[in-house]
Amino acid sequence: CRMAPLKHTLSLLAFEVVAILSIIMIIYWGQKYGGGFSWDYKSKLKFNYHPVFMIIAFVFVMGHAVITFRILPLSHRVKKYIHASLNLIAVVFAILGLMAVLEFHNEQGFPNIYSLHSWLGVMTLAFLFLQALGGLTIFQDLVKGASDEIRGAYKPWHIAAGVFMVTAAVATICTGLQEKYGFANPAKFSAEAYTFNFTALIIFMWGFTVVYILLAVEKRTPEVGTTTAHYTKIQASQEDLFDKYYPPGCM
Repeated sequence: CRMAPLKHTLSLLAFEVVAILSIIMIIYWGQKYGGGFSWDYKSKLKFNYHPVFMIIAFVFVMGHAVITFRILPLSHRVKKYIHASLNLIAVVFAILGLMAVLEFHNEQGFPNIYSLHSWLGVMTLAFLFLQALGGLTIFQDLVKGASDEIRGAYKPWHIAAGVFMVTAAVATICTGLQEKYGFANPAKFSAEAYTFNFTALIIFMWGFTVVYILLAVEKRTPEVGTTTAHYTKIQASQEDLFDKYYPPGCM
């Protein structure tokens, strides 16, 4: 029940389009309507880095990490390292985004963590950090001796938390856009108002694309005739041992 490579290609193309477009839209808003970007002390433009870094962290980088196991025709071991590396990169960008908004609030005398957006943001960040820590600890052997039973028991929770983070990221980003829309108070039906709305719609489409890939695209394995064709059944069974606790199947 192997899926055709075309389905993987088209799914990845759709993901890349909406992920890259979301970054372009938020940078466009910051430059065109937000006044630009600056990390200078007490600069009001420092805030504009916050949505950019967060969208890069969650939509682009974490999004790639989530779909790695479904899309890439590589061995499980290689995909595992790519997945972990992307999650760590997402953590770095998320920290930069958090620093930008906290420094902006503190320098301008604004309160922190008071809105629904900020509460959702704290929850989503916590899940990202815990996911990265749990994955490194259990699956990357930072803690030696994690048995196959422990990995098998933890894997469904790790996957469920990853899917939850996708929905949490959509909710957090869209409430953030709505909150900033309220502060900016653009004229109704203006280009700036449409920029906010279209960015939010793109984020929703990104969420749908990721969930579709996770639910409807089967896990891809090395293709016969490629440089990874030496990936034998014995090696696959060793590297995917805990998949017996959570078989990918054909969705």
